[in-house]
Amino acid sequence: MKRHLIPALALLAACQTAPAAIEAETPPSPAEPEAEAAAWRPVDPENLLLFDMGEDRTITIELFPEAAPANAGSIRDAVRAGFYDGEFFYRVIETHVAQAGKEFDQLLDGVPTVPFEAERTVSAEGFDPLGSADLFAPQAGHRAGFPVGREGGQEWLLNCPGAVGMARSMAPDSGSTEFYIPLLPRRYLDRNYTIFGRVIDGMDVVNRLARVEPFNEEETEALFGDDDPLAYQMAQYRRSNLGPNMIVSARVAADLPEDERPAWEVMPTPSAEWEALKESKRDYSGAQAFVVTPPKIVDICTLPVPVRRVDADPAP
Repeated sequence: MKRHLIPALALLAACQTAPAAIEAETPPSPAEPEAEAAAWRPVDPENLLLFDMGEDRTITIELFPEAAPANAGSIRDAVRAGFYDGEFFYRVIETHVAQAGKEFDQLLDGVPTVPFEAERTVSAEGFDPLGSADLFAPQAGHRAGFPVGREGGQEWLLNCPGAVGMARSMAPDSGSTEFYIPLLPRRYLDRNYTIFGRVIDGMDVVNRLARVEPFNEEETEALFGDDDPLAYQMAQYRRSNLGPNMIVSARVAADLPEDERPAWEVMPTPSAEWEALKESKRDYSGAQAFVVTPPKIVDICTLPVPVRRVDADPAP
């Protein structure tokens, strides 16, 4: 059985923003608080994945192994093994998700699966409440820059745009290496799919991927069948169809020479700077012309925690 997400619902949601990437030398907007550089959390190079999509396009992912150690470790190991090099985002559904990997069970035979790690028991220490009511979780907020939900002592990462989760078949523990990125909030997947990271840069690249469907059963049988000319024809068709979505290479930042390694920092949550930013997003005073009753609320998926690149010579 293919490791697929459940089909997209017909529900459409408003477009969301990606994490605000800020070059180290660029001063913040006057509307947003300035944070001391030392206060921002550096991203561990071991948890920084770089997906080169060609044509100067890179999708940069931060793993969160504290929340899902087996899943984050499986993806990191796959990147190190070159598993994704030359593969594709083969399932990109408008308003739903972009999914990548090898697609076919025939190519995943023997690949170890990972345990289901959609939620965990963890202390509230380090959890920063959003301060607004949430439709899907009794409490919503952030931990180390990642959006999370809480109920009692249980905590889980949220399916906001840019989250990176483990695709699977029906069994919860059937995931291995196929991953997905929500294009819009898919909060009904919370606690049902394991989230192990988030896109901190390059969500614009994800949003511009060609919209494609995976091969159906008949096409898959032709691709892996005994008719060699037909199999070749199907392989060429697939490559042509998915070409714009090819992953040229994927690397762990820690494996690059230090002078070639990108460095990123994340605004700390909690912090005074983060609280001021949240409050600014609840302030509708600039829209007095049409706002009668300001809601003073912010949806957690519309406010990604800002990041900035801080290496000496960031790519243009």
